[in-house]
Amino acid sequence: MTEQRVAPKLGALILVGSLGAGVVGCTIDSRTGPGGPSASVAASKARIVARPATTVRDDAVRYTYPAPNADPRQNYGTLYLPRGAHAPRSLPVVVLIHGGGWRNRSSAGYMAEVARALQAAGLAVWNIEYRRVGSGGGWPTTFTDVGYAVDHVPALAEAAPALDPANVILVGHSAGGQLAAWAASRRILPPGSPGVTWPAGGGPTVTPRAFVSMAGVLDMRTSSRLNDHVRNALGGMPDRVPERYALANPIQRIDPTMPSVAIHGTKDTVVPDEESVAFVAAAQALGAPSLLVQLDGANHGTPVNTRSPYWPRIQATIVRLANEGFDALAANPPR
Repeated sequence: MTEQRVAPKLGALILVGSLGAGVVGCTIDSRTGPGGPSASVAASKARIVARPATTVRDDAVRYTYPAPNADPRQNYGTLYLPRGAHAPRSLPVVVLIHGGGWRNRSSAGYMAEVARALQAAGLAVWNIEYRRVGSGGGWPTTFTDVGYAVDHVPALAEAAPALDPANVILVGHSAGGQLAAWAASRRILPPGSPGVTWPAGGGPTVTPRAFVSMAGVLDMRTSSRLNDHVRNALGGMPDRVPERYALANPIQRIDPTMPSVAIHGTKDTVVPDEESVAFVAAAQALGAPSLLVQLDGANHGTPVNTRSPYWPRIQATIVRLANEGFDALAANPPR
């Protein structure tokens, strides 16, 4: 591993190493002056270089990402790179966001098989963890964490030059489907919203090309009546904290220029598939490119079961979206 120090005025130590390197992290200057946070923070975010925290395998490396009051035990992701040599900026990047009701009972580990399957199909995968309800998360920390994790892709591309930070697809399951939809729409959120504005100003670093919701909570008002997961994540029912639902609820915050794919099983008893049906209809009514992929007879966990008979269709949908774009996918969706 080599060590490189940036200019002292940035107050940051950046370690740049290979994907097989050892324990590292990344820091940015958070000092403030009389006028508020240092302007160097915003300038430095484009120059952050990711550093691996632990090696999972030679082609899967864990990195921490910066976030306000970050917890390195939770603010991390695992980067999966397809084996072999790849030209610079040649690999589409899938940001994988797990679900579990925004609670700490579930973690990024259950998406590892999905990450491996997409990796084997030739995609780079950034499988992220974030703080959840019960471990420091909830509103707004969970959302801010996801925003920072997505915006860390350009820093990862400095460490792994094969990544194309201009070709990023967000893919989430269940609560992660909501987080994927939310993160993809950050550019239309009001200034100062959680996960949008960095300490010294500015907005999201990464605007994805599209997002995929798998059994996703795309209408949080509906799901808030089914269990206490949404209520705990946002701190109340829609009539109590309507402003939070207006910011976080995908069906209430549709970006008309953001392509989306909603994959949902017709036998899902945890998150009704009507949420995906309604979201796609609402998006299309606004002119947004949106595609519904219904899995006849599938349940809530099916979209992340790589051994299910539905998986080849799911994988082909994600791969085609990442490699060819939404128009090509919509013109010839996998069956």
